[in-house]
Amino acid sequence: MRRIHLKPILILAFLLCVTGFAQANNHTNDQNLDVNQLELLAEQGDISAQYELGVMYAEGESIDKNRTKAKYYLDKVIDNQNQSSLAFVDVAKIYWEMFELWKY
Repeated sequence: MRRIHLKPILILAFLLCVTGFAQANNHTNDQNLDVNQLELLAEQGDISAQYELGVMYAEGESIDKNRTKAKYYLDKVIDNQNQSSLAFVDVAKIYWEMFELWKY
């Protein structure tokens, strides 16, 4: 009998639900910023840019996959103390686990 692993399916479902919130603050959708511009914003502490870069590097979306950079940017999101950004923090933690970024 084949066993279905529900954890990855549940994580993906949660990510799809939460992505709507994150898209509202997504720099690439509303400002068409390139990776260099996002990296500049991220280094200035912009949590939305940090999140976007972490996801882009984790998934290889519009750029080459780079799990080390994904971990770097998602760690910045997770370490953020701004209470208004908790949704970004929660989703960053899920990506961190899903892509096993502790390995990088």
